[in-house]
Order: sequence, then C-alpha cells, then structure tokens
Amino acid sequence: MIFFATYECFTDLKDQAQSYFANMTDDEIANEAPAGVKIICRYHDVPNGTGFTVVEAEDQEAMTQWTMGWASLCHFPIVKPVVDDATARRLIKQMEASQE
Repeated sequence: MIFFATYECFTDLKDQAQSYFANMTDDEIANEAPAGVKIICRYHDVPNGTGFTVVEAEDQEAMTQWTMGWASLCHFPIVKPVVDDATARRLIKQMEASQE
C-alpha cells in the first residue's frame, strides 16, 4: 500500500526535531523505516517544521509503526492510502461500470 502523510513538528520541539533529522547519518536514514516500510519521498517546509512523505508499507500497522518512531517530536495529522494513475483509472472505470 502507498500512503501519503503530512507531518508537523511540535512547536516547542521543532528545533530539536530538525536538529535530530539534520544530524542523522546516511546509515540511520537508510535504516529509519521498519521492515515492511519504504520511504518513497519526503519533502520539507523547514521554516514551519512541516512537510509530507509518500511511503510504501505492507499495511496500516507497518505505517503506524513508522510514524510512532517520530511520535515524540512530531505528529502526522494526515495519513491516507493513495493509488497511482493506472490504479485510479481502473477503479473509476469499475465504479462507473457498476453504476450502469
């Protein structure tokens, strides 16, 4: 499953969260996600301590496990499954066919 998630650093912990992230080693970044989770991309609004990520996870439990690793520094107000173009088109066509 592919998930879209936004994050927001806790206001009083923004500097700590950003420093922690900035000082992670390449190895720590590479091994940040638990088994069953792959970070596809992550973009940051650094001045505001917010951003979003796209993550591939085996299931919601694996996604939740990854977000819990950051829970002391930030929260994830939006976590929702998303699909690619081909899957979206197929699902829409199926829905339209079932309504005929």
